[in-house]
Amino acid sequence: MRKLMTAVCAALILCMAAGCCAYAAQAYALEDYTNLLGSMEVVGVKTYTWMRDRPGTFAGKVCKVPAGAVVTNCYYYDGKYVYCEYEGYAGYIPNSNLSFICGPVGYEYPDSAYMGNYQIVNCASYTWLRAYPDSSSQRLLQVPLGSIVTNVYYQDDRYSYCVYGNVDGYILNSNLAWVSGGSGGDSYGYSASDNYIGTARIVNCLSYASLRQSPDTRSNRVARVPVGAYVTNASIVDDRFAYCEYNGYAGYILLDNLGW
Repeated sequence: MRKLMTAVCAALILCMAAGCCAYAAQAYALEDYTNLLGSMEVVGVKTYTWMRDRPGTFAGKVCKVPAGAVVTNCYYYDGKYVYCEYEGYAGYIPNSNLSFICGPVGYEYPDSAYMGNYQIVNCASYTWLRAYPDSSSQRLLQVPLGSIVTNVYYQDDRYSYCVYGNVDGYILNSNLAWVSGGSGGDSYGYSASDNYIGTARIVNCLSYASLRQSPDTRSNRVARVPVGAYVTNASIVDDRFAYCEYNGYAGYILLDNLGW
């Protein structure tokens, strides 16, 4: 059973304001992530809990949510209920029946490692959610540019643990930008801007460098970038490649071919 991260809940209670009385579904439609919790596990029941259409014990029943199930897009509503989604349904579940996901099954990160909710940045169209914090690890799924990942915990200077929908794994820190909650990486001296280069010049090649679809020398070439040309919005993604843009194209170039 995953523990309830009381430090996060306490911080959210302090953030409650008049505007937070609106239903969480409306807040999400406005992309207000202030009270976004993330993904949570159903606990404290033998078989199931009820998801209700409004926050209250006499509200209409939407569906049964089994013990151990993961509900997503959870928003803090008040001291008794959380707005959440489950298998296409949306509604409210008592706080007492939900536990914050603090890490992969069998392991829980300390509260001090909690970074909050992040947006996917610095990639052409998506980044990979991996099974382990390693670039050679299994690719679980593609997380589109601009998406929000939750339950983010600092793993090391390259990767962070996070949850996307009901799938958890690891994403490169350079592909994450803070939006709400947690420490935003401040407690580890990390910022998404740490790996940002900006404008860089193509060097160390005879005539051109390859702009590739993904950070891999076997990946498809998107464009040839002439030696001496400048790329923009460059950001280091690992120890070999940087994401960058050139003449309307976006992709990855070897760090050895970039000067800044």
